[in-house]
Amino acid sequence: MIDLMPFDPFSMLRDIDRILDRPAAPSRWLPRIDVFDRDTNLVIRVEVAGVKPEDVDLTVEDRTLTISGKRSFGETTETDGYHRREIFSGEFTRTLVLPSGLDPTEISAKADNGIVEVTVPRRPEVLPRKVKVGITAG
Repeated sequence: MIDLMPFDPFSMLRDIDRILDRPAAPSRWLPRIDVFDRDTNLVIRVEVAGVKPEDVDLTVEDRTLTISGKRSFGETTETDGYHRREIFSGEFTRTLVLPSGLDPTEISAKADNGIVEVTVPRRPEVLPRKVKVGITAG
């Protein structure tokens, strides 16, 4: 005799929800980033809510851009009465390889409302050129 178990298509989803619902306190976190083109620049936006602008470091070596920093909320222990902790704190590092044709010596950055926006201009020689062509009647 074969015992058949009823099929429950949602049992795996409940297991995943249970696993993901565990509180975690990682020591490192990765801020989310957007990378896009704006005019003649490459723009990188980094979401660093709760990080002071002076606690963010940008370094460029060859074509590698490294964004690092630290977010802290003061000293906390497991007995501080937390019921749930989802806001990560600690050090972070994001490293991006920049495409060729950029001028990292002219990099700039600004911080506003928890977003650091890094702008890397393209080298003039790689920008598209507009050429005026004179057409004569023949």
